Order: sequence, then structure tokens, then C-alpha cells
Amino acid sequence: MRNSFAPMEGITIYCYRNTHYKYFGEGLDYYYTPFLSIYKHHSIKKRDMREILPENNAEHGISIIPQIMANDADEIIWALHYLQERGYDEINLNMGCPVGTVVSKKKGSGMLQDPDRLYEIFSKVFDDNITDEIKFTVKTRLGLADSHEFENILPVLNKFPFGAVIIHPRIRTQMYKGTPDMDMFRWAYENSKNPVGYNGNIFTPDDYKNIVEKFPNLYEVMMGRGLVANPGLAREIKNGKKMSFEELKGFMTDLQDNYKIEIPADESIMHKMKEIWFYVGNLITKEDGSSAEQLIHKIRTAKNIAEYRNAVRAVYRECIMKTT
Repeated sequence: MRNSFAPMEGITIYCYRNTHYKYFGEGLDYYYTPFLSIYKHHSIKKRDMREILPENNAEHGISIIPQIMANDADEIIWALHYLQERGYDEINLNMGCPVGTVVSKKKGSGMLQDPDRLYEIFSKVFDDNITDEIKFTVKTRLGLADSHEFENILPVLNKFPFGAVIIHPRIRTQMYKGTPDMDMFRWAYENSKNPVGYNGNIFTPDDYKNIVEKFPNLYEVMMGRGLVANPGLAREIKNGKKMSFEELKGFMTDLQDNYKIEIPADESIMHKMKEIWFYVGNLITKEDGSSAEQLIHKIRTAKNIAEYRNAVRAVYRECIMKTT
């Protein structure tokens, strides 16, 4: 079983991945890129291209899997060839993104509304010899409005030799809220002809343990929001070593510096960091044991760089890690 870092659009770009790997890579086998949009004229945005450049990944010692966003067989085939030529031997297709602008284009989880169309797409993709040379995986949800939609989707996926089917056991309308449908996930786990991966709601080592004990033959466990909220989670799962406050400070400081490689404007970096503080703020408390919520709130509501830096310094000065 392998552990991976799920992509989070706008957050886990290569600057983030490399910083995370430097501090907390232990316990992770792969990092996925945020999805690379494939366009009909067979191209990838320059911004997305930077996500797969060797100097932004392999030269840092990090192993990544490109994730693509496409809903057309020719686009997928082109992307598989293109990425293989650049040294990648595993590619993942996003069939799970629930964002409205994506779904309206019948991409991401929008692909799940038409199983017959899925069959047409994958029939053509797997007729191309590229699928004999690389591992092609999918990340999917259970459906759009009802998890039982997967009873019509899985039989289609079972007709093709995917490297893995990674399932986030929610439906599109849930976004990232509500309870994952573990009964339907078990049905998929037991009936898939392809290796199955799990993604969703792993925020603690106990969450991870619960999943792997219930589903011991999982091919992969993919963690996303839980790792952004606790960057040291995978390491803690592996060897029990919790993240220290000094490590968190070092990670956040280096992350802010490394974002400058990709994001030139200080204000844009500030907004990115404020979003990450929203996640990691749950890890800390004030030294006197009282809540750090007000200090995090000051970071989140800072109106300029000076206010932001002062708010961060207050956190570093007055806070410690929570003990539980």
C-alpha cells in the first residue's frame, strides 16, 4: 500500500510540494500535481507546465504523478504521450472535481453523469498502445447526486485495465462536506476488478488506521486536506513523530519564501499564506492554554503585508502546539 498527497488546486503547486517534502516527506510515496487542463488544440498552459518540469520536482528528489483534466479521448491520449515523452510513467485522470465551472463543462465529476460516454472515451484510450507503456489511473467520486450512481459507473471502469481507481466516497453535490458513503465504498472495494485507492477525511493517524484496518488490500491511501491542515500527518502515521512548533514555523517561513519563485507579488503570496493558516491554525494554542483563534483571525483578516507579518509574529511569540 502506498501513501500519496492529493492535489489541492491553488495550494499544492510545486513550491508547496518541495517545501513539504523537505520537512515532512517521510511517509509519502508520491505527490500529485494540481490538475493540468488539456485543451482541444493539444496544449497545456505554461503555468501548468511548470508543475511537471524536472527542475521543479525530480531535482528536489520528489516523486510526482501528473493529474490531467480532460473529457475527450483524443485529448487524454495526447496528454499520455506528451507526459510519457517527458519521463512520466504514471498519469491520473481527474473525474472527481466538484467545482461548478468544471462540472458544467462535463469535466471532473461532470464526467460521471454519462456512463455510456465514459465507455466510449476509455475504449478509444485503451485502444492506443500508450496504455501498455504507462500506468493510467483515475480519481473519481461516487456520482453527481446519488452515491448509487456508482453501481453504473464501476462496471464501465471494470472493463478496462486501469492502474488504479482512487475513490473519494462522496457525491458531487456534497463537495467536501457531509459523511463519506463507506457502504458504497465497500461495495466498490469488493467489486472492482482494478486496484482500489481511498481518498477522503483522513485528518489523524486514527483516521488512517481505521481505513487500512477495514480495507487491508487497498492499493493506495491518498490524503489531501488532512495533510494541508497537519503537514506532518504522513510522518506521524509512519513513525509516530508529531510535528513540533519549530518545524511548523520553519515550514511556514520557507513556504512563504518559496512561493516567491512562482508568485511575484507579495500581496498574492500573503493571500495564499492566509489560506494555509486557515488550515494549520487548528494545530496551535496559546502558551497559557487558551484558544489561539483570535490570533489566527488576525492573520486571516490582515489588510496589508505589515498587518499580516505582525499577526504571524504574534502567533510565533505566544503559541505552542496543541498536545491532543
